[in-house]
Amino acid sequence: MDTALRNVALISAMPVLLAIPLLTTLAAHLAPPAPTAQTWTKVEVQFPASQAIFPPGKGADIANGQCLMCHSAGMVLRQPPLSQGEWASEITKMRSAYGAPIPPDQTEALASYLHAINGRPSQSGPSRVDRQGS
Repeated sequence: MDTALRNVALISAMPVLLAIPLLTTLAAHLAPPAPTAQTWTKVEVQFPASQAIFPPGKGADIANGQCLMCHSAGMVLRQPPLSQGEWASEITKMRSAYGAPIPPDQTEALASYLHAINGRPSQSGPSRVDRQGS
């Protein structure tokens, strides 16, 4: 084979020869990682112990049975005064966002109780809780 023809063949093959290691390395980096075993760790949560219960009133039994599993009565009573609708929104948020096991049919009675012990009159305009009108 003549030298010029051989040089042309080598020059033509050079991109392919150089690309093989590059493609091999690239493929190794783009391949999905091998599955790894999932390790779980146990988490324990200690809720504050409190002997305090909610003040007597219609709905106190719901508050004592449902709210005290996660909150102290003092923590709830230190919240800003809310309208009954705002308390209902807070209860719904506890159920939907945090998984509180409050039965839906107890929401209004609990909101009424919390409003009675720590409420303010409804006002027109946006709520302080969700910034939406009533």
